[in-house]
Amino acid sequence: MPRPTPIRGLGPDSRLEEAARRLVSSRLADVRHEQDALDGQLTEDGVHDMRVATRRLRAALKVFRRLGGLAPLEREVKKLQDALGEVRDIHVQGAWLEQVARREKPAKRAGFEALRASVESQLGAKEKQLRRVLKRWDERTVPALLDEAKRLEGPGRYGGQRVRRQLRRRLREVQRLMEDYAAAPDAATAHELRKEVKKLRYEAEIFRPAMRRRMEAMLETLVPLQELLGELHDSDVRLGLLEGFAAKGTAAERTAARTLQEHVREERAERAALTARELQRWHAERLARGLRKLLD
Repeated sequence: MPRPTPIRGLGPDSRLEEAARRLVSSRLADVRHEQDALDGQLTEDGVHDMRVATRRLRAALKVFRRLGGLAPLEREVKKLQDALGEVRDIHVQGAWLEQVARREKPAKRAGFEALRASVESQLGAKEKQLRRVLKRWDERTVPALLDEAKRLEGPGRYGGQRVRRQLRRRLREVQRLMEDYAAAPDAATAHELRKEVKKLRYEAEIFRPAMRRRMEAMLETLVPLQELLGELHDSDVRLGLLEGFAAKGTAAERTAARTLQEHVREERAERAALTARELQRWHAERLARGLRKLLD
């Protein structure tokens, strides 16, 4: 995963509006850098890196939205993130099915290759849609973001209590979803927890220059959980994909999908067990309480 551009010269006593201007501008520059790296080719790695950069930009726009008119622009950035995500999802599933086919004997490979071809048949339309969104991004969203970033203003310090309250609210939501997942460890709850952990992670990155040691400790705790939840989500997405093919695919696709379902269910069970173990560690070591103390 690409790292955000470091921000120099900010500290806990920096004015919040100054930090906001610099961080929004920097996160926007990161997105544009990844876009330039694509150079017209919507490669798997390039799309992924630009999508991560848009997530970080959205996090900054949400964190600083009360300092200016950032909410409508955050929604525009989400459209770009979603369009990148639809292309990225096809890349990921196509690459997975290619690996599956390669592991099979030639006599059994045709069904898995049929699944891959069916998934990747949607790629052209998704890429066309992404290019339309990128055109709007270049012509309208980028100039608006550059203009709005200059006008952000409001009271507060970059490492002040308002900022810490915001992070504490996000952490409480993570805790609530952890409890929900412990009570009902289904795919939908795991997905919501994953999204909330990811949001907290990106917000912690935003305030790293103001509270370096505290935010690095938070990131060190959050990243392993985010990765486990991401792997669990991958299994859930694959199960949904295979269930669709098993019900409505061609004969070859149905056979291949049903063959893969058992393997993916086993994989999902292993990942769910690892996730449960990590959440038990959070509970046993009172990690959430420790993170709250970091924000006092």
